[in-house]
Amino acid sequence: MLKYLITTTILFASPLAAGSLRVVADIAPVHSLTAQVMGDLGAPELLTAPGANPHSHALRPSEAARLQNADLLVWIGPLMSPWLGEAKAEMAPDAASLSLMEAEGTLLLDKRGAEDHDHTHEHEHEHERDDHKDHDSHDEETAAKDAHAWLSPDNALIWLTLIADRLASLDPDNAATYHSNAATAGAALKLQIAETEARLAPLAAREFLTAHDAYQYFQRRFGLTSHAAVSNADDQDAGPAHLRALLEDGADLACFVVEPSTAKASIALVVDTLNIPAVEIDALGAALPLGTGHYAALMAHLTEGFQTCLTP
Repeated sequence: MLKYLITTTILFASPLAAGSLRVVADIAPVHSLTAQVMGDLGAPELLTAPGANPHSHALRPSEAARLQNADLLVWIGPLMSPWLGEAKAEMAPDAASLSLMEAEGTLLLDKRGAEDHDHTHEHEHEHERDDHKDHDSHDEETAAKDAHAWLSPDNALIWLTLIADRLASLDPDNAATYHSNAATAGAALKLQIAETEARLAPLAAREFLTAHDAYQYFQRRFGLTSHAAVSNADDQDAGPAHLRALLEDGADLACFVVEPSTAKASIALVVDTLNIPAVEIDALGAALPLGTGHYAALMAHLTEGFQTCLTP
């Protein structure tokens, strides 16, 4: 059963201006990338409000209306929002769909157990390249992947082009504008990537602990060294034995990276036991303004968070 309530109000949702593509995105970072490509030709709408859990979100009537009226859904994919595929099939069967995790060229990393982190960062970029897969047999394979793929700016660069291609196929009269917007956004992101590399490279050897293994894509891209996580990429707690082991083997860690939803009791236990600071980093950037600048702001938020964490 779908996890949202459909009321008659969706039948009277106001359409967008004639000739405009009606585009919806699942999470704020994808919404931002899509907005950059659309530019002045339209504005995408967001299905999952900032701060909501995209894994188990229940669509509100206004959000259901956005999906029902959409010409295109741009989303991470069913691994991030398993409910959304069913919702689209029922409410917007004729809308086009771009599932970014399933798109050719997207870098996918395997999920890690909470204790399965690398303690050295050598050759990690080589390992990343080896993780590109043939997505024709993606069902079981993709299910074993880490869904936080938007935290790789290299994926974002690929997705800008893919979004432009899909918008151009639906609106060929404006194809050149979509592709030009994507190129402009990509050039700005490449500059930010270079700046981030320069800021984080001197800190690569310092290890950190995470509450939730959400940052693997960003960590690998910039050569950071994660010691371990209290819970894995699915936010499943590894159990008290694992936590005890972390607290017994936590010498020389730089900080404890937590999220807004991390339990205060867990933060206090780790901070007090290991005598390290807690640094809050939000992988979805719920507190950041929505729109074209959101993705760059999210990358800056992660950069500043890890720089704060790792600077002696």
